[in-house]
Amino acid sequence: MKHYFFFFCFAVQMAFGQVLYPYLQNPTPNSMIVNWKTASNNETTVIYGDSPTNLNVTVTGTTNIFSDTGYNNNYYYHTAKVTNLQPNTKYYYKIKTGTSESAVYNFRTLPLPGQAVTTNGKIRFLIMGDNQIKAEPRYDTLTLNAYKKLKEKFGATSDPSDNIALTFMVGDQVDVGTLDHYENVHFKKNIKLSPYLPIQTTVGNHETYGTMGMNSYYAHFYIDEISYKGISSGNENYYAQQAGNVLFVSLSSEHTGSAQQTWLQQILTAANNDSTVDWIISLSHRPYQAEQYVGDISTWVRENAVPLLVTSDKYLMHVGAHHHLYHRGQLKNTPNYQIISGGTAWDQYWGMSNEKDFDDVQKTLTDWTYQIVEVDIPTGKVDVECYSIGGIYNKKNNVLVDSFHRYKNQPKPAKPSITNNFSGAITLPLTLNGSAFSSSNNELLNTTQFLISKTSTFSVIEKEFYRDFENWFGKDGNGTPDKTKNLNDGVDITKATLAANSIPNGIYYVKTRYRDRNLEWSDWSDVKQFEITGSVVSNPTFTLNKTEYAQNEAITATFTGGPGNQQDWVGIYKKGQTPASTTSQVYSYTNGQVAGTVTFNNGMANKGQYFAGFFANGGYTEITPRKEFYVGPKVQLQTTSDTYPVGGTVVLNFTDGPNLQKDWIGIYKMGQTPGTTASIKWSYVTTASGTLNFTGLPKGYYYAQYLLEDGYNGIGEKVFFKVGDIVTDLWINKPVYTLGENITASWTDSPGIIKDWLGIYPQSVQTPDDNFVSYTYFDGVTQGTKTIQGTAVPATPGNYYMVMFTNDSYTEVSNRVQFQVTSPTLGTEETRSTEKNVVLYPNPTKPGQPTFIKSDYPIEKIELVSASGELLYVSKNINNQRFSLVNENLPAGIYFVKVHGRKLFTLKLIIQ
Repeated sequence: MKHYFFFFCFAVQMAFGQVLYPYLQNPTPNSMIVNWKTASNNETTVIYGDSPTNLNVTVTGTTNIFSDTGYNNNYYYHTAKVTNLQPNTKYYYKIKTGTSESAVYNFRTLPLPGQAVTTNGKIRFLIMGDNQIKAEPRYDTLTLNAYKKLKEKFGATSDPSDNIALTFMVGDQVDVGTLDHYENVHFKKNIKLSPYLPIQTTVGNHETYGTMGMNSYYAHFYIDEISYKGISSGNENYYAQQAGNVLFVSLSSEHTGSAQQTWLQQILTAANNDSTVDWIISLSHRPYQAEQYVGDISTWVRENAVPLLVTSDKYLMHVGAHHHLYHRGQLKNTPNYQIISGGTAWDQYWGMSNEKDFDDVQKTLTDWTYQIVEVDIPTGKVDVECYSIGGIYNKKNNVLVDSFHRYKNQPKPAKPSITNNFSGAITLPLTLNGSAFSSSNNELLNTTQFLISKTSTFSVIEKEFYRDFENWFGKDGNGTPDKTKNLNDGVDITKATLAANSIPNGIYYVKTRYRDRNLEWSDWSDVKQFEITGSVVSNPTFTLNKTEYAQNEAITATFTGGPGNQQDWVGIYKKGQTPASTTSQVYSYTNGQVAGTVTFNNGMANKGQYFAGFFANGGYTEITPRKEFYVGPKVQLQTTSDTYPVGGTVVLNFTDGPNLQKDWIGIYKMGQTPGTTASIKWSYVTTASGTLNFTGLPKGYYYAQYLLEDGYNGIGEKVFFKVGDIVTDLWINKPVYTLGENITASWTDSPGIIKDWLGIYPQSVQTPDDNFVSYTYFDGVTQGTKTIQGTAVPATPGNYYMVMFTNDSYTEVSNRVQFQVTSPTLGTEETRSTEKNVVLYPNPTKPGQPTFIKSDYPIEKIELVSASGELLYVSKNINNQRFSLVNENLPAGIYFVKVHGRKLFTLKLIIQ
């Protein structure tokens, strides 16, 4: 059984005792858990009452003692569960360990399910995420400002517990799962709020790192006690908790899978039948969408969890973090928000990553923020305010940077219209004019959507304009990288302009709809028809809705820009068949449509490879390239481990394979494409399920894929694994730099994850943590070069090393590269005398020409390696400082020369 223990602190050992600060969690209408941390003494006492002068009830709890780096059995976690309390009642309390007592604080129990906290029917919540940074006063500044804002909004004499029911934190409360970070980041930086407001948490990726990892998370929180309607996840990774009429569904983006999906369905079914739940808010650390570090989201949340949640009319929004900024968007077709509340963690500003402006994101602001969620229970209203304290470039004093709302049972906007009068053929450009926005409840316009199609049913969309009245994205001019530009400033979104040559000649249909700031869509406008002439000739397209189908599953083909003949047709054939000499498996005429869809409801009965073609006028002339697809079971691949030792055996299990003739499984390095690059290892499969063993793989990042019939058409999901613990080769352009000089880092075989990063550390830091000189992301490029410059290079002379980490963690995946930084006052000769280098020239070179290698060290061995990692040539026992390498019969491309001497140098060789 788990012992109550825990808490926080600022556990400073002082001459007269220990300063005690409480931390609250797991509020219910009848109980509260109180935690704190000390450096000694296992007494755990809470004294409480109904007024600060009448603390007349004593509760004792339990204490757990933990050890970790920096703690030798002197991390005392105290936990007392205060029970038998009244709902929605304010209690005063203090904590006691030995001779030390805290000040008197207060908390409020939750109201009964469905009920409010305040007398005017309100219940409110704070949302924050991403504490992480220990050394700088960031998160503690944010919580201090939140404390001040609550005083400002609700009265200087009020307590936070009078107006806020709880705080939800969206993961990465710590940078690593160590006792040091729980004490000095998560707990210590919350002392302005933690004695008053219970804090509920969500698992972030950083909770899984460090010496204790998730064990520290499990030790500090009591999530396994939380259930909703008797439904528990059975673990502490995800849970649902009701507060008033709001159900919080805390998902784990780090522990996705069918078990969590099944649990979520159970929770949703219960909530839909629960009259005390009016709103559902889901949370996960990795977000639904992101406009920086594009792709660094939770695909499980986006593709599995949220699509399930939106089936409930009680669903309000999804809250994520992981990106250290604020962002707000809306789902296109349902009245749901998705936000990022990224707190104050590591810097994330414009220009630091790959960026993309997404339709479903209205604003991305690189500010440090928190949100106040106010639920008005009697009126069915939710209002959310987002307050900013700025960032490292510009400080802000609790500035309101965003507000949004969702009110139940409100009217939708008036149906708009297209006001253009199309009396004849039109030459582009063309501006489509929508009518003025109108709403009967004084809501304002938020979004417009124009659809242009070649079919009156809009089964195929030729062009879409989807725009919010504001679109905050990207750096604002020449300002600091934390200032965001409103791309839609001055744009009339009730108009949409088709630029010259943006659509081909032909007849089109257009309609529009408007959305208000309550996320209600109007009805679609009446459809209008127009004709374009003088534009580009039609460029026909042909697509399938999928590339893999189950047997007898419906197959839908979409075509545009067709000739418009009555007997244009779509047919399906087996791979290898010739349409002119073989009868199609199935076919369907397009009936004169130039654009539309054709659906074969019964699909294909037999497993195998097929293709669909778009043919002209009853003949066999193919209007567009054919589309290949697969029919059969969904194959599953699974390795027995994520990591294998060099020289070990990679064990691969496969199930539900189609087992066609000469199906095979290939092993490729990360970034390689079957058919373009030869597989590293491969084997035919002769059964639908089985096991294959692959040996002799060199260190590297790999994936396995099931491929069909001796070809390169892969089906099912790839399975990824690595061989060797440290697999990435990392090198820099020189061993000695002067202060301020750029450092060029190069690497091969990185994991290829968007938040892999390069860290620079003093050589005195042997265990990497947040005590780095700098960190640099490089967009997950598996093989490349990055220039480290500006504030990212060391600012003082000394000895340093660079190393690569994966997935925003402190897990090293490369060798450490040591280097020295010297003062710029050194003379030229002295500087040169300290440098040891290897030179490769000429570079670039040409096939058949020699490449010369000059080293300040005696060369022991030379290896020539292809870009794919294949060893092409080796020469040993050179024992010279010069070497000549002839690039005989090598095609143009990028190669790597590994020079073994006093240490290993890896240089890029370009053959043109």
